[in-house]
Amino acid sequence: MRKFLCFLFLLAVPLSRVKALYNPLSLPNNRYGIHVADMSDIEEASKLVNSSGGDWGYVTLVISEADRNAGRMQEVFNDMRRYHLIPIVRIATHFENGAWTVPQKIDADKWSSFLGSLNWPVENRYVVLFNEPNHAKEWGNSIDPEGYADVAVAYTQALKKSSEDFFILPAGFDASAPSGGQTLDEQDFLRRMDAQNPGIFNTFDGWTSHSYPNPGFSSSPYGRGKGSIGSFLWEMDYLKSLSLTKKLPVFITETGWIHSQGKNISPALSSPEAVGMQYREASETIWKDPSVAAITPFVFNYQDMPFDHFSFRKIGSREYYSHYASYASIVKQDGTPKQRERFTFREPPIPDTLITNSTYTFTQDLKNSGQCILSKDDGYELTISGQTSSFSFFAESLPIIEPGEEKPVQFHLKTPREEGQYALTLRLTHNGSPIDLSVQTVTVIPPPNIAIRTVFGWKKAVNQKNATVLIYSQNNELLHKFTNLTVTDNALTITGLYNMVPGSTYRLVMLVPRYLPRQAHIVLGEGTTNATLRRFLPLDFNGDGMLSIEDLPALLFTTPYAVFERFF
Repeated sequence: MRKFLCFLFLLAVPLSRVKALYNPLSLPNNRYGIHVADMSDIEEASKLVNSSGGDWGYVTLVISEADRNAGRMQEVFNDMRRYHLIPIVRIATHFENGAWTVPQKIDADKWSSFLGSLNWPVENRYVVLFNEPNHAKEWGNSIDPEGYADVAVAYTQALKKSSEDFFILPAGFDASAPSGGQTLDEQDFLRRMDAQNPGIFNTFDGWTSHSYPNPGFSSSPYGRGKGSIGSFLWEMDYLKSLSLTKKLPVFITETGWIHSQGKNISPALSSPEAVGMQYREASETIWKDPSVAAITPFVFNYQDMPFDHFSFRKIGSREYYSHYASYASIVKQDGTPKQRERFTFREPPIPDTLITNSTYTFTQDLKNSGQCILSKDDGYELTISGQTSSFSFFAESLPIIEPGEEKPVQFHLKTPREEGQYALTLRLTHNGSPIDLSVQTVTVIPPPNIAIRTVFGWKKAVNQKNATVLIYSQNNELLHKFTNLTVTDNALTITGLYNMVPGSTYRLVMLVPRYLPRQAHIVLGEGTTNATLRRFLPLDFNGDGMLSIEDLPALLFTTPYAVFERFF
């Protein structure tokens, strides 16, 4: 019964996630990458894999149980996003009694929760389920194809339940390992996996291969067949003879030649120069196979035994062996992996009602909750579309907004002279592709008026000349200044209020000679907005707009009758 249920699951999984993943080979893809042992090498690794015309290359890295720190790993992923690197994450347990412990099915949810909590650099979340289980030291000092198959099913199910973006890859196998006490021939291992869970290979989204140029990691780049640099071709043919019914993109997460340099010089091994030539030959032949999605040679930087002779970086140095330059010189592709683009304004960026023939500057916070880094240099622009023929639009240079950040963006808009309703869409374009941010219907109306009423002293009806009205925004920016106005019977109407937003609050200030200023905060409406100012007091004797000790000399030279006349 258990095998039957597993079989049903294996059939169901591909159908449920057809739309969630994409084949990296369906888009421009930089297949070249590198395997890193130290996550602090991310920036330097990008210079290698994105060299010679390349962008968005791959990096294989190992995350063990001890590395399940979301904060630290998110920073690693953030760096990979900044340097345009696609992570291939191989999960691992912990080392104990000379071997990696056997993964427990009950830990699958822990891994899915941890990996699912991270914002990955690209849509596809490439996860490799452990490492070379046909070696006993990689599986708790035991050989157990059936156990590995069951674990792979459990982890696939848990990861897919967490997110359909997980792109599941099996462990890479040692194709050169013989059947013996500590290893099992890969062919036998794969056959027993398929017998345990029929159809298991169809549940994987891609295939992981450790296609080393064996024997001795020193064979020809033209070698083919099991145990060669072309092992992945043999693996795919053999899987088809079992139960594989679909094409799987191949991820060569380990490969490469061993060289003579290291902590100890080994003259019998190939020189770094010779290794560099082999990398070049492989890039012109076997690695051009159309099924290959990624090639991440082992290893970028390893400063100690037993892998010092694989290292691209020199021992005890920041310099590199010559095969680094050879690998860097391989012509690469400008990859364009899919990334989720999610940008939202905190509030609608354009008010619902604007004034005809007015110019506005709007600043609104834009939040990035996707995977891309918003940057003008990366081809992002803020644009407007819809009924825009009568509008003028100009956007200031966009700030750099990384995922999780929120920053203000600013743009300028001039409205048409004609009243009416206009459908406007504010959007980002990324290399010409639109991302709608806000779809709004904006009503454009004639400029409103403000009717001001007040009293001067305790006079019943006064006509005052030379009044000034100032209107400020909420940011204390002076929007309008009206001068040489006449107040008739304690009333004054301000017209021509362009460049303002109905429904917004403004500060209105009125200045009258010899009187102290008055102000009021008003909510501007459509048509006419009424504003009542408090009683004007004629206490500005020296004309500086305030009441202070300096008014006293001017008061002394003012007759009592003149003072009385100001009030009554």
